[in-house]
Parts: sequence; structure tokens; C-alpha cells
Amino acid sequence: MKLQLFNSLENKLTALEINPGQIINIYLCGPTVYDHIHVGNLRPVIIFDVLYRLLLHLKVKVNYVQNITDIDDKIIAKAQKVEKSEKQISDYYIQSYLANLTLYNVLLPTHLPRVTNYIPQVQKFINNLLKNNVAYQQAGEVFFSIEKVNEYGKLSGQNLEKLKNIEGLASENKKNNKDFVLWKKTTKGIVWNSPWGTGRPGWHAECAAFINELFQGKTIDIHGGGNDLLFPHHENERIQYLTHNNKELSKIWFHVSHIHWQKKKMSKSLSNVILAEQFARKYDPNTLRYLILNSSYKQVINLNTELIRQAIDYVKKIKNLLKKINFYFYTENIKIKKKKTKKSEEVIARLLKNLNTAYVLYDLRKIINFLNKNINKKEINKGEIQESVSNFWFISNILGFNFSLSTYDSSTKLLIKKWRELRDKGEYLNADKIRKRLQKINVL
Repeated sequence: MKLQLFNSLENKLTALEINPGQIINIYLCGPTVYDHIHVGNLRPVIIFDVLYRLLLHLKVKVNYVQNITDIDDKIIAKAQKVEKSEKQISDYYIQSYLANLTLYNVLLPTHLPRVTNYIPQVQKFINNLLKNNVAYQQAGEVFFSIEKVNEYGKLSGQNLEKLKNIEGLASENKKNNKDFVLWKKTTKGIVWNSPWGTGRPGWHAECAAFINELFQGKTIDIHGGGNDLLFPHHENERIQYLTHNNKELSKIWFHVSHIHWQKKKMSKSLSNVILAEQFARKYDPNTLRYLILNSSYKQVINLNTELIRQAIDYVKKIKNLLKKINFYFYTENIKIKKKKTKKSEEVIARLLKNLNTAYVLYDLRKIINFLNKNINKKEINKGEIQESVSNFWFISNILGFNFSLSTYDSSTKLLIKKWRELRDKGEYLNADKIRKRLQKINVL
């Protein structure tokens, strides 16, 4: 079978052959851990989570790496501001990040490497670029010379002649302001000794070296991140890997658009972010997952209070339906069957074609409407209800929603029994009193 995703390198859908038992290698650029993540940071993470779940469902062996940048100028600045070590800062925010992954029901990648654990490998990678004559050393720093390679700009569509400064930082040690740093000379914060002097790696070199080390110099299947990483970060990763290994870094470059708040890009620098933990506390993690998956990953999400309200209503509708499902299957004494259906096959086909999560949510809405309309009708075949509920759970699980059915305790079971007995006897006044008690404890 084929998985189709939009490939930034080719600017079109690219098909990837996948089969059960096959190994698929995926790399997602992870967080720089100097602060708590916001909901915009979570968008590529949740999109990749759905991709991961899809591949696991198809019995594909996924080698999924998401890096953690645990040393950076922002981390150093934060450490100095609060008078703590860089390690204390990065450890704290790594735990915060992992807690958010759990909170939002995100499956952990197979590897979460930290930059500080791979410094020798990064240095070796940089040294090989020097040997390949695409990098140069100057006054304790190492830079990549982009003029040595005519492939530069192919991924992001940049015109090299129009570029002035790729990193936004001038350096007297650069031969050309368009070059980017592989090893920076510094005495600020955590530093390491190297053949070129004391310092630390440049951000672009870290990711390229990670991929080279963890995937053994192979061309991986899917590399991705937010749209803002396309240039210069991913462009710089690609060119390093190409000149280091004489092969492409990835078959597919998979980029996810931003979340805006009131039509402005969500960014800490603009002070318009909604922290992921705050959103979950105020609303529900399922609400954000719905908001993210109800749009194409290529489309900007213009978040506002009305859009959030609609998502809250949708999640509330699902939770109310779950009460009905729970009650129906308990009182009818039948089990929920999780089986392969025609609808589940359709869902897989939609996800294989460019992760069409919005259409899958449309399917889910139709299932929810059918169940709400028919679950209490005597004339509806139980098998129909069972299949619809099975489809509901299949979609919910493969999209990564975190819904569950409660288990009735003995006192609740007695109340249900009493209510049904009174209702069947026609003692509606007393039955109604028990019904209100069941509503109060969230059974009805």
C-alpha cells in the first residue's frame, strides 16, 4: 500500500510504499527546552502522533526520533535570569514537555535524544564536513560554505543571490554572511572542548548529526516539523547531510502550518501564546486535538474564542454520547465489538491519502449523529448499533482522542435496576426521582 504526504522538496504529494513488518524511519524536530510549550508547538506533534498511530495500526515497524535541544542561547539566558544551571532549566522543561505529551495522549517516540548526550558525534560530523571541503574553520569557529554547493535553496525555494544573511547574525569570522555556523566559539554557559576551540554546536549541525548517527547515514523516510523550520533550519540540515553522505536526508519533507491567535502567528515574542497545560486545564486536551485535526495540516488555523467554543461543544457531544453508549450496552447486556469494518477500511484509506483527518472527523460526526438518533430505538438492529460504536472507537483511537467508558459500581447498578423496574411498572413519579439521581452521578 502507499502513504501519500505533501513533500516540500518536490512541492507535491509523494507516495511512500509501506508494508507490514517494514521499517519506516521518521524524524521530527522537537522542542528547545527553555519554557513550557504552547498549543502552537503541539500542532506538528499531534499531526505526527496520528501518522505514528496509523503506521503502527498497519503493523509497520516505526523508528521514530524526536530530538530535544537542551543547550541553546535561550536556555542559557533563562538559567542566568533565574540563577540556575542550564541543566536544571533543561531538565525541568523536559519534564514539563513529557507531561504535556501524556496530558494530550501523545505516544512517545522510540527515541528522544538530547543534544548534550551527542556532542562527540556532532563534532565528528562537523569534522567530516571540513574534510569534504564544504566547511571552513576560522578563529575557533566552523562555518558551512553554502557557495560550495549548488543544491542550496532547493528545499525551501530560496534564491541564493537574494539572500543576505541566513542566520540573521553577522560574524567577522564568516567568509560570507550567507554561511551558517556549525561550531560557535563561546565561553558563555555550558561549553565543550573541540579541535577548533572551546564552544558548542550550532543548532543546524545538531539535528543533521543526530539523524546521521541514529539512522546510520541512511536516507530516512519522513522528516518534518513546523513550517517555520523549512528555512533556514531544514534547508541547512539537508545541505549538510547531502555533502556529508552524498545522499538525500529524507524522501519526504513534511511541514505543518502554524496556529494563529486572532489572525496573528502564535509566538512567545508576541506574547499571544496559550500554554498547552493552561489550555488543557481550562478546556480539555481532546478539544485541542479536535481543533488541530479538523483542518488540513497545510492550512493555518486561525484560533479564536468562537472556534474553541465549537470544539468544546463537539467534545461535550461525544461525552454525552458515551454515557448513552455505556448505558445501552450495560442494560442490553451486550459487548462492544472492536472489529474490522468497511468504515474502518475507508478511514485508513483517507488517512493514507495525505492524512485527511478532517474528512475522518466528518465520518465521525455522521456516526455520532446516527447513534444519538437511534441508540434508544427498539426497532433498530443491535448489530447496527454495535458496528457504529465499533467504528466510533476505531476513529477515536486512531486519531488519538482520549475518551473512555466508566464502569458502574454496585450501588449504581442497583439504582439502574430500580429505575427500570419502576418505569416498567408504570410508577413514573418514583422512577423520575431515580432518573434524576442517575443524571446527577453522570449515568444518564
